[in-house]
Amino acid sequence: MIGHLVRHELRLRFLTPAWWLLASGIWLVCAWLLFAQLQVYQEIQPRLVASGANLGINELLVAPTLNVLAILLLVIAPLLGMASLAGERRSGRLALLLSTPLSLPQMLLGKWLGLLLPVSLIAAGILGMLSSLALGMQLDWARLATAMAGLILLSALASALSLACSAFTRQAAAAFAAALTVLIFLWLADGFVETGSPLHWFALSPHLGTFLQGTVTSDGLIYFTTLTLAALALAMVGLLRERESPPRRRLRELLAFLMLGILLAAAANLSQSQRHTLFRSAPLPEALLETLAAINGPITVTAWAPDYPILRARIEKLLRPLREIHPDFTLRWNDPQREPQLARETGITHDGELRIEAMGRAQRVPQPDHASLLRALRHLARRGEPWIVALQGNGEAPLGESQQGLGAWVRSLNSHGFRVVGVDAAGPIPDNAALLLAAAPAQDYAQDQVEKLKAFLRRGGRLLWLQEAGASSSLANLTGIGVLPGTLVTSAGSAGLSPLQLNVPIPVELDVPESGGAILDRAFALLPPEDGAWRIHARLQTGAHAWNETGPLQGELQRNPLQGERSGPHAVGLLIENGDNARIAVIGDSDLARNAQFGGAGNARLLLSVVNWLTDNRLDTRTAADDADIDWSPVVGISLALFHLLVGPALLGLAGMQIQRRRSRA
Repeated sequence: MIGHLVRHELRLRFLTPAWWLLASGIWLVCAWLLFAQLQVYQEIQPRLVASGANLGINELLVAPTLNVLAILLLVIAPLLGMASLAGERRSGRLALLLSTPLSLPQMLLGKWLGLLLPVSLIAAGILGMLSSLALGMQLDWARLATAMAGLILLSALASALSLACSAFTRQAAAAFAAALTVLIFLWLADGFVETGSPLHWFALSPHLGTFLQGTVTSDGLIYFTTLTLAALALAMVGLLRERESPPRRRLRELLAFLMLGILLAAAANLSQSQRHTLFRSAPLPEALLETLAAINGPITVTAWAPDYPILRARIEKLLRPLREIHPDFTLRWNDPQREPQLARETGITHDGELRIEAMGRAQRVPQPDHASLLRALRHLARRGEPWIVALQGNGEAPLGESQQGLGAWVRSLNSHGFRVVGVDAAGPIPDNAALLLAAAPAQDYAQDQVEKLKAFLRRGGRLLWLQEAGASSSLANLTGIGVLPGTLVTSAGSAGLSPLQLNVPIPVELDVPESGGAILDRAFALLPPEDGAWRIHARLQTGAHAWNETGPLQGELQRNPLQGERSGPHAVGLLIENGDNARIAVIGDSDLARNAQFGGAGNARLLLSVVNWLTDNRLDTRTAADDADIDWSPVVGISLALFHLLVGPALLGLAGMQIQRRRSRA
């Protein structure tokens, strides 16, 4: 009987145009929001990567769309369910339904499922639209799954409340207004109820937010289950009014409301006191895992915090993943109020500061949060001297914040424990320089400067050289690496990279993308040593179809060998080393390090990988969120936009219009 009632309710929903037109409108609104945000995201994505912000597709595109969908569900459920009982009472069919062998719980269950399934189907359709982004983006599938669970629980609660409001009136509009008012009140309750208040548990937004963020808690499950059952119980009380006389009915309703209030208070108290995390989609950021793997030996953390339960619990929660993962982790507690002299000697200025010791160094964490903790651990994980010396005075790229400057790269290196300083190339090279940087010098270095660089390399020094076409010829004097004439051209157009020339055999070839973009860590695989003073460690190169263009094109995709043009493959990046432990990295372009392009095409990760190799480090190369990149062709992007903005809503709308036409003919 319940199945028959559910099928009847579903026919009422799907054989009328209301559901189809509503689904079409919801689809169009969410698609418009998604692709409008996507357009903005594509504009700011390079700046996000350059700044190291841990914000990507899932935070800036998926999460806002899910939040809007949740608000729309608060309207959809009352709109579809307002006539479930009120309309049947008004038409007289409710009395007939109550006379069937169905019990009240069975009837309510059938009505509730008949409303829940259409509402959940709309939510599932929008989640399917978001899932299509996986064609060119990295989605957090576990987070999408928990979001789907949270939206179904929200739909269940909204459907039950809609039935409860519909059970107490004969007017469908009144039922809709009452249900919408209650749902909006629950959604906004956390804004005007203090966090510590017992009434804060009834706020809807915090409970749903944990599901949308990828976390399932016992508190959230108890909340939705309890309020849904309470709403269905209220609907049953409303239906009992049809069978009982007023005196007995009022007494029963009073007892029912009193019992529901007691049960809700007990559930809130139990839920808040026994809150457990059942599932978390992202236990630890990958950057933190890679940084911990680079730290050898014990890690000792001294937490300067008074015996305040909330503050100490916050620090415990922050450090618990480290204690679980690192094999030799120690946490010590010091109370600055009881040991003020020691706190002053240590440099502690306020409660909650952390002091982390590892690998013979120490770092302070002023605020106990993930960003500060990761920054301190990166400083500790760095090996060797922290100084990166940028040569200046020969037209090199400036270290400032202009478009042609290196400010974004400098900030990224600082966050990993390095200190970038500019030094006049005519002066001495600091003894504690871990790495020399020559960022596209426009003028040749003087002979004495070249000799100083050679002496630095003979002592096992490390050098990173960013070359520009037509720039300084000092690279050839220093390393024997020459630059072919012209501009590198592939089938995708000018790559903006300088083709490098090295007169030694290359045992292994590593390709770069057709667009001339950056290769990530896989470009730096260890190659067999070669004979000679310098040996190739890794090589970045184009495909065989590329050539160095020196003049006008001779026909379509043809080269002119008489002007020095050569067919590919061409090296655009070389990592070389010698027996003195000296290392040189040469990249045939400096634009990837400049502020205008540092955040795009994997440039930040490539440069940090090169610095890792040059300085013998294993620092994490995840300079931003793992899901920051968009990797789809224009055809895929345009096709998705057309389908979600035009085809999908149009098909749903046409289905609703066709149903309306058939009903009018009948």
